[in-house]
Amino acid sequence: MKKLSRPPAVDVDVVDGELVVRLHGLGMVVACRRILRIPAEHVRGVAVQHRDRLPGLGFQFPGVALPGVLYAGSFGLGDDRSFWHVRRAEMVLRVECHTQAEFRRIVLQVPDPADLARRLRPIFGAYVPPQLV
Repeated sequence: MKKLSRPPAVDVDVVDGELVVRLHGLGMVVACRRILRIPAEHVRGVAVQHRDRLPGLGFQFPGVALPGVLYAGSFGLGDDRSFWHVRRAEMVLRVECHTQAEFRRIVLQVPDPADLARRLRPIFGAYVPPQLV
């Protein structure tokens, strides 16, 4: 019998025109962040995507990467910097941002990524990821 992994403690809200991601518990410690605030004008859109179809992580700092187990924190450099907070989930919420944002993309494991994406799309729009070759 496969052991079910508890999703990371992440709350995603829209407050005063910003996407607000709050991390709780141990996830906050390993990701080295408590909160992310992304202004709405920096968000290109949201999507639900299989974790394996996302761009590579790149250089990790600060954060933790245990392949197949946990990705938490900041990855990449410059315009391709991303923030991940994912345990073992296959389907994740992808928030794609413009280059002036702190992160190019934010990847989160949430209990129901499809439902959260449906609620966020009227505010931030949908993001259609390019097909990987």
